[in-house]
Amino acid sequence: MKKVFALISLVLAAACATPQPAVVSEPEHSCPIPSGYQLAPAIEMAEDTLWSCPDKLDGVFAALVEIATHSPDPENAVLIQDMLKRLIERNKISETYSKNLYQKYFSHRFVSVHDTKVYNLQGELDFIKENLSKELALKKIGFVECCNDREGYRKVEAEYARVVNFMENLLLNEEYLRGES
Repeated sequence: MKKVFALISLVLAAACATPQPAVVSEPEHSCPIPSGYQLAPAIEMAEDTLWSCPDKLDGVFAALVEIATHSPDPENAVLIQDMLKRLIERNKISETYSKNLYQKYFSHRFVSVHDTKVYNLQGELDFIKENLSKELALKKIGFVECCNDREGYRKVEAEYARVVNFMENLLLNEEYLRGES
């Protein structure tokens, strides 16, 4: 009987020592963020990344802008815009979102100016001016650091001053009409 228990114990011990089969999981999509100093190869990597991981648009776009600063050229904005257009045509990224993102850096127009009713302007002017200032800083990166377009940036600064001046005057007129001045 002792031999039977010993044999059963040995079999059970061997069964417990048998390694369990490894569970193999599918690898997640590789979503590398472009890096380097040359924009053309970075754009290829960016397209591959955004094809698999369109939710990485913000990070990929920021990386492309950073790479473009290493060799400023007006063509940089065109290369980035063309990549975005290709991905929009293939329904990989949102047209509205990517256009706003692109325009924050590379357009003379400000996208931070949202529709505001005159009667709301008094409470929102500081917030609007803060957002415009942030966008102006992004446009400086886009126009000057990425595209070496100082003249274009001077036009952006003039547009910024025009928009802020218009809103401030509009607010003063509103206050005057209400008799608050």
